Amino acid sequence: MILVGDVGGTRTRLAFAERAGDGWHITGIEERRTAPDILEAVTVFVRAAVGGRVSAAAFSGAGAPAADGSIRLTNADVKLDARELAEAAGVARALLVNDFRAIAEAIPHLSSEALRPCGGGQPVPGEPIAVLGPGTGLGTAIGAKGPGGWHAIQGDGGHADLAPVDDEELEVWQQMRRAHGRLSAESVLSGPGLERLYAAVGDGARRSAAEIDAAAWRGEPAALKAHALFTRWLGRVAGNLALTAGARGGVYLAGGILPRWGERFDVAAFRRAFEDKAPYTEWLRAIPAYLVTHPQPGLLGLAVLAEASA
Repeated sequence: MILVGDVGGTRTRLAFAERAGDGWHITGIEERRTAPDILEAVTVFVRAAVGGRVSAAAFSGAGAPAADGSIRLTNADVKLDARELAEAAGVARALLVNDFRAIAEAIPHLSSEALRPCGGGQPVPGEPIAVLGPGTGLGTAIGAKGPGGWHAIQGDGGHADLAPVDDEELEVWQQMRRAHGRLSAESVLSGPGLERLYAAVGDGARRSAAEIDAAAWRGEPAALKAHALFTRWLGRVAGNLALTAGARGGVYLAGGILPRWGERFDVAAFRRAFEDKAPYTEWLRAIPAYLVTHPQPGLLGLAVLAEASA
């Protein structure tokens, strides 16, 4: 029995993973708000569910690992330490990785039913992939085959600079820069970022991300414009990451926002922005993109990592 835990900027998910034939079975998922008492939560969860008996543990955090391997969450006042998590889980050693590295580890193990095609051609076997997704923040990772098998590379590409490309984007970008200072990709491509974007196009009006979504589904102009700009910038950032990674194996979209949008996600607008990078338009047009619909790809990736390190 492997304990897996995904500690995000807003929500924490704890669960158990077991091998089920050629795949994995994730059970007993408990979701709670992310809070500084994570160690106590892990201990209580394990003792209550399996009497403290787990064979391995792996955790992910929404932040960049420090030199000592710890992770301080970017969007929450929580610090994760692998040794402390191991003690809380009752195991000798615990793995601790960035949350999007965990998702990148899961990609080769996802069935076609867990991936919704978002345009492009066919993945080139053996070539790298790129993974990114807006949620409380914007996570990124790269995956590639190499000596010994699959390798996922964690990073914090969501904090790279965000650039406008056309006049409409420039006008909104300038409004947001005046209000918020330097703009990273995460400044726009996240739940809080959607709220900032809506305020910029809606004359300063304040709404939550969920309220903006609901307003867009009703056809309200400011919310529709915020969604359109969000989608366009997501395509541009995804295309940048694909170019950087040489991701002819595909681009995989995860995170909490896009699955919530579902069929309303404007794939055509995303692809136009993704491919708008002459002289590499045709090269990018061939790269397939997928929306990850698996409910817990990060927990799956943690199980894969824990088994590989055993």
